[in-house]
Amino acid sequence: MNNYVLIPLITAIIFIPLLVTLLGSRPWQRQQKSFFVFLITAMLWSLSSFLFYSNIFIQNELLLAKITICIGILMAIQLHYFLRSLYQGQGRIPYAYIIVAGAIGLAATGYIPKGVTFTEISVSAEYGTWFIALLVIIAILLGRDIYLLARRQTFLADPRERNQINYLFASLAVLFTSFVVGFTPAGRGYPVFHIGNFAMAGILTYAVVTRQLLDIKVIFRRGLVWTIMSFGAVAAYLILFFLLHVIFDFNISFTTVAAAITAAAWVAMFAYWMFTILSPGVEQRLTGEKYNYRQQLFNLTSKADTVSTLEELGNKVISLLCQSVECYRACLLLPEFEEGDFSATFSCPPMEDNAMQKLNLKQDGTIANWLRREARFISKGDFVKLDSMNQREYEDIHFAKVEMLFPLMKQDRLIAILAMGEKQNGKLYTVEDIEIIESVASRIAAIMERQYLYAQLEEREKELSSISRLTNIVISSMDIRGIFEGFSQQLKDIVAIDWSAVTLIENEQLCFSALSGTISSPWQTGERIPLEGTGSEWVIKHGKSLYEPDLGQHRMFWTEDNLVKRGIQSIVYSPLLVTGKSIGTLVIASCQPNAYSAKQLQLLEQLASQIAAPIENSRLYTQAEQKARIDDLTGLFNRRHFEERLEDEIARHSRYGGIFSMLILDLDSFKTYNDIYGHLAGDKLLREVGGIIKNSIRSADQAFRYGGDEFTFILPETNIDDAYMVAERIRKEIAAEMKARNIILTCSIGLVHYPSNGATFNTLMETADAALYYAKTKGGNQCYIHSKTPPQPPAMVRQETMGISLNAIYALTSVVEARDHYTYGHSRKVNSYAIALAKAIELPNDEITKISASASLHDVGKIGIPDDILNKKGNFTEEDWKIIKAHTKLGASIIGSVPGLVSCIPAVLYHHEHYDGSGYPEGLKGDEIPLEARILAIADAFSAMTSVRPYRGPLSLEQAIEELKRNAGTQFDPKLAEVFINLIESGSFEKEITIQSGTEAQSDRGTKKHQNI
Repeated sequence: MNNYVLIPLITAIIFIPLLVTLLGSRPWQRQQKSFFVFLITAMLWSLSSFLFYSNIFIQNELLLAKITICIGILMAIQLHYFLRSLYQGQGRIPYAYIIVAGAIGLAATGYIPKGVTFTEISVSAEYGTWFIALLVIIAILLGRDIYLLARRQTFLADPRERNQINYLFASLAVLFTSFVVGFTPAGRGYPVFHIGNFAMAGILTYAVVTRQLLDIKVIFRRGLVWTIMSFGAVAAYLILFFLLHVIFDFNISFTTVAAAITAAAWVAMFAYWMFTILSPGVEQRLTGEKYNYRQQLFNLTSKADTVSTLEELGNKVISLLCQSVECYRACLLLPEFEEGDFSATFSCPPMEDNAMQKLNLKQDGTIANWLRREARFISKGDFVKLDSMNQREYEDIHFAKVEMLFPLMKQDRLIAILAMGEKQNGKLYTVEDIEIIESVASRIAAIMERQYLYAQLEEREKELSSISRLTNIVISSMDIRGIFEGFSQQLKDIVAIDWSAVTLIENEQLCFSALSGTISSPWQTGERIPLEGTGSEWVIKHGKSLYEPDLGQHRMFWTEDNLVKRGIQSIVYSPLLVTGKSIGTLVIASCQPNAYSAKQLQLLEQLASQIAAPIENSRLYTQAEQKARIDDLTGLFNRRHFEERLEDEIARHSRYGGIFSMLILDLDSFKTYNDIYGHLAGDKLLREVGGIIKNSIRSADQAFRYGGDEFTFILPETNIDDAYMVAERIRKEIAAEMKARNIILTCSIGLVHYPSNGATFNTLMETADAALYYAKTKGGNQCYIHSKTPPQPPAMVRQETMGISLNAIYALTSVVEARDHYTYGHSRKVNSYAIALAKAIELPNDEITKISASASLHDVGKIGIPDDILNKKGNFTEEDWKIIKAHTKLGASIIGSVPGLVSCIPAVLYHHEHYDGSGYPEGLKGDEIPLEARILAIADAFSAMTSVRPYRGPLSLEQAIEELKRNAGTQFDPKLAEVFINLIESGSFEKEITIQSGTEAQSDRGTKKHQNI
């Protein structure tokens, strides 16, 4: 036995790690099965060759030669099927095994081998012609396999798969070379075949066991550097050693050794110097601009912990990485929040048309689970091999044009995912590219996690601050309607809002407690809709939030049709939970589809949980307050709330202007009904009347139970005529309902108007009581307006009140006199004329007293007319007339604030009304004008006509009488005008008609009708 015999044995042993590795990777695919059989046959061929060359069974050498040849041919055929499995699918019938059968037949019949030759140092077989023929056939088969496999390699996207084939080609090249050499005369006596088999086993073992396949280009670049460096180092060493030998002429001694050590040190330093110079230069020359980007990337990842923010680190890494491997696009996907889906956070290029910016991978999806489990990259070609991969996820990856995905791992946690797009110019990723990407991923994973957690902490602090701020807004007031607009505006800083609402559940109905939005709302605040079939019902039933990202594509509830018509595209329903019970929902909607991220949905749910308790407290407070304002019997507002509302209405209108009307209703004969049928029946009747009233008034009107069988009403922004229509409707509804039930019960209603009938709470109530009193004294079942009916009887006015009123008259008269001297003289004459006319028509003394007081104060409203208008000598403008005509209302408001002067209001307010309805302020006509106002109108006009004016002298008595006759029936009450003319002609006013010199107040100008301003 010689040393060459050990080579086949060592080769067989080297195949063992390959077999063990392959056995541990089961289950097998077709390629693994073919490779396993090939390894078995290769190992058996080496073992049989060992036995053949070892001379252990020298008497059976021919048999061993035949077995070795047959196993070798079987190994070659199995190599053919292994190569075919790499470029072709399921094979057809294995015809190539016919070659093996033929070899066995030829060996059995003695055609191969021809014989065995022994020498002193070796043993060899004589193969014969048939063996050469078999080899040619096998060579053709294997040559075709290598050609087809080389063609397939050019289309492979996975660089590691390409390099595996490269290693396979390298091992085949060594094996074929050894076979060619082995058939030469010089190699026949040596185990050259097995040296090739040994090299092939070593290459495959290295490739499979280490699984770290080097790029051939990298090997070339680095090998070139080391080769140049090695030759340079050896040359330098020889030169130095020669110089030392020449200089010192030494033999092998201590000096020689010292010189050798010195030379070696110099060579090492020189080699290192050459390496530092050559390595960057060669790398830069062969990689081009990528070298600079890779150096920047290396420096950045080495100092990544010094980068201050996650955004800065992510943007720099993804940009440099993209340029280092020359890819068109890449992105770094981070979880949206704890255990959230991975979404593209940083991308290169950072442009809207970069499809990767919309890439999203599920946290529990197939891709993320695979990366987490395998902790290595996955290429595009492997996506379709994942059996459980979601079709939507695959489409998203395909749309984003992802070529490879790399995990950023820390221990067994998936920190982030790095997505790489296609390379420039259609190139494929090399192993070097993958090494760079994996190196960057491993370096920045821990730092990225730390920066991400810090950024999340900051974001969480901002969220908590926002939630706290929004919660404070809600708890700042018990009126959720009043603060919801401000709440929504603040919430816009966090999420997109075009419409928002707070809905609360009330007896199988959904009440819109608060609304806000930039679009018109389909519902109004306080409106109720059925709960069934709404998003709030779903949320209440399931106890969790609901997000509909695109209502244009899919809607779940009937309420969403109304929102879509107004442009809403996405909507979120968040439950308002109090002690585990849902009281309603917080609804947020946007006109943009897919407007909310998973993180924002979580924030809205947290916000809803925080504001639920304050909203419930607000509702309970509102209910308690409502209950305190509601009359339990009728369901209407009570007297306390009426007094508050009336005071509020007066204050608001006195500040901002405007009008309103008030009614007082009293049930006629209710006491009799109560006495006959009892209090229980009376209460039932009051409850029914309350229901009739609710159904008879308008939505803006408010009804109150004032006490007993009395009810009051406030009608905002309503003139007296419209208020009268409402009062009549209520009266008729009550009368019709009682008649239908055979109940003898009607109602009387008194109407007043602000500010015509009073400007304070007490005056309005007094005038309303007076109108109601008159309606009842007229037989009941009537509605009366205070200004069109006689006031409260004098007997009901106490003497002390009247005394106070007279003192007030004198005080106000003094104010008017100080304001305008003419007003005093004019008012005195009007007073005389009015009293004379009142006596002529035989009015009672109390009415004459009231008319006298009214005449003295009829122009008190002139206090509000500016001096430049009051004393103007030219014609009045339209704006002047607006100010002048307002003096009647102002006068009524002034005297209405004085107790006891309320009865004077009609005369003061309406003394400029004309009999034909062309006057002001209300345009009353005929008997609609209070009697005292009609009297004042004649007295006022006659005083004006017979007074001096800046632009003319006074009219003569005959001219004044002619004017009265001409305007009777249009401006003046014709009957009163006739009585007044008779008084003039009888000489009753001779003293008053005396022409006075001096300045008098100006009269109307530019009209035919005579009236003082």
